[in-house]
Amino acid sequence: MQTEVLIIGGGLSGLHTAYECHKRGIKYLLLEARDRLGGRVLSLNKDEQSYDSRQAGVDLGPSWFWPQQQRINSLISELDLKNDVFFQNCNGDALYEDNQGNIQRGIDGISMAGAYRLRGGIRQLTNALSSQLSRETLFTNAVVKSVNYADGEITTMYETNNSIKHILSKQVVMALPPRVALQQINFEPAFTESRTHELNQIATWMAGHAKVVCIYKLRFWQDNGYSGDVISHRGPLQEIHDASSEDGGLNALFGFVGVPPVHRKHRQDELKKMAVAQLARIFGDQALEPLAVYFQDWSTEPCTSTQLDQEIQRFHPANNIGSVTEQSWDNRLIWSGTEAANYSLQNNGLLEGALEASMNAVSMLK
Repeated sequence: MQTEVLIIGGGLSGLHTAYECHKRGIKYLLLEARDRLGGRVLSLNKDEQSYDSRQAGVDLGPSWFWPQQQRINSLISELDLKNDVFFQNCNGDALYEDNQGNIQRGIDGISMAGAYRLRGGIRQLTNALSSQLSRETLFTNAVVKSVNYADGEITTMYETNNSIKHILSKQVVMALPPRVALQQINFEPAFTESRTHELNQIATWMAGHAKVVCIYKLRFWQDNGYSGDVISHRGPLQEIHDASSEDGGLNALFGFVGVPPVHRKHRQDELKKMAVAQLARIFGDQALEPLAVYFQDWSTEPCTSTQLDQEIQRFHPANNIGSVTEQSWDNRLIWSGTEAANYSLQNNGLLEGALEASMNAVSMLK
């Protein structure tokens, strides 16, 4: 196969790059190693066996974006999703739980007030992007093995269904975390030792995190005057928020697991039970009977996390990729994905950062 631009990675950034190529008439192909598109964007309805963007959904990946983020709000309007935007619930009291289990009510500064969410989950956005594209240009279960550059042409070898295939392109957009790319893909010409070190310093957002979502019949915490916001020093969930839909069609709480990845291995069922017990300890016995409990551990996802990512990020990463192109490749290799966003703008790691990096990559396409 042959194309002008090859996009490696089918998350928000990669899909948006494909979408912009489509609008501009640039010939492209996209390879995604997972069996689905979306990358770290992952949303579910009540029935985890299927997903319908027209129904209320919960996010096992990113959930929030903000009114001041121009790129994502503009894209949502362009894709006719503006009516599906709603504010994160912040009505009611927030709670603080110390390491002894003592609970204090009415804590300020821990809600996500002012954040936007999307009905159906953020997956509705990636689905809307992919629906604009020809399925013949999007390849899932496509694991890239090598990317080689010589004489103005890039040859990418990938494996799919136990078969090895090649794509020739003039440029390649790496819309995936640099650490993942360096671990899984052989690059020729190879990057210098200093450049490899620089790229490996780019922390992958969410890579060390795990998220638990509990769906309930009723939003009982709201009825009792709680917003659903909790900071806990006892855990296992260290930060909890309301994950419900705005219309009452889906009632849910979610939390970030505070247990480090190394101590989460083979403990998913145990941690789910502990999380439910924690919610009951905080909100009352009604929390003991969830309709469903979902557990997503991003540290176990090879397309997201490497051995360098096996820690929980406590602060926003100050990533600085430096140059987003490789001079030894005549600048034909372009780094994208949210980790490649300008760290000084604090969009790196966020959905807005994925779009910022995509637009930057698109501006470099010839």
